[in-house]
Amino acid sequence: MSRVLWSALLVLSVAACSDEPTAPPSTSTADAGFDAGTTPDSGTNPIVDAGTDAGTDPVADAGTDAGTGPSSSHGSGKLACEATGTVANSGTTYTYCVVQVAGSQLKIVEPAASTSTEPLRLAIYLHGDGARAHDGNTAPRLQAPWTSSHRTLYVSARAPNSCAWWTKPSLTTCTDNATSADRDLDGENAATLVKVIEALRKGWDLLDEPILFGGSSGGSVFLTASFLPKYGNTYRGVYALGCGGEAPWSGSLDWDSTNAALLGPTTLYYTYGSKDTYLADIQASIKAYRDLHFPLDEKVIADADHCAFDHIGRAVEVWNTATGGN
Repeated sequence: MSRVLWSALLVLSVAACSDEPTAPPSTSTADAGFDAGTTPDSGTNPIVDAGTDAGTDPVADAGTDAGTGPSSSHGSGKLACEATGTVANSGTTYTYCVVQVAGSQLKIVEPAASTSTEPLRLAIYLHGDGARAHDGNTAPRLQAPWTSSHRTLYVSARAPNSCAWWTKPSLTTCTDNATSADRDLDGENAATLVKVIEALRKGWDLLDEPILFGGSSGGSVFLTASFLPKYGNTYRGVYALGCGGEAPWSGSLDWDSTNAALLGPTTLYYTYGSKDTYLADIQASIKAYRDLHFPLDEKVIADADHCAFDHIGRAVEVWNTATGGN
């Protein structure tokens, strides 16, 4: 059943639209939608816790720079913080820098200090509808510990309308009643994410690929329906898609995924509950991307409803698996 047909039901259920992780079912090891910033620190799970436009120059193809190492952006100078904040997990405090790029608020956590001069990875998390995982700091709290210890620049990015990545930036009143008419079919938010990535690449020396993407609920819908079809050949990487996903809204990609040189290392990891409200949409997305020759992984959480598992921690688990824990 289409995502938008369930909008009336979402008004009746916070869990159905939230990107705040809930306790996983007894049969699950994974992941959840809206975020109130109240998830307790685990302390025992190693995978949990935790400007200005830079232009839109495309990322160079991955490979080596003059035979000396992996291809990277060679950026420097960082982005100037407008404010700072902290999150704590398991007795460790992580400082984040708040930056605005193209209307998107970013919370950036740099990795732990290191003597290495190698380029950093980039990890970007896109919240679900309501932006509570971003605003309430659950996302950086749960995800920054892994990125900090794995030479990865971490970014939680808020949608330009401060609510949902998949809806038009002009829809500034956050609502559970968004319909198909509210979809960002023009790709304005996808263009914003490009500007965000390019600003980060100018500020830090970042590996061209793989970029580590994470999405929850509406964030996953945005990645699969809008961003990946438009820019997946330029920004290739690991897509951790929690409790969400749709087939490309345009009905196709803007690039040829059968061309291995364009597809690169891109792999899609879908995680969702067997009783997800948007099960039909998610499974249609999986079928569409299989038909488009994308490598993908599928994890189904038994008897879980929409985002009724730790989808934020699941993104870290995917990143860790995809990078070999390095």
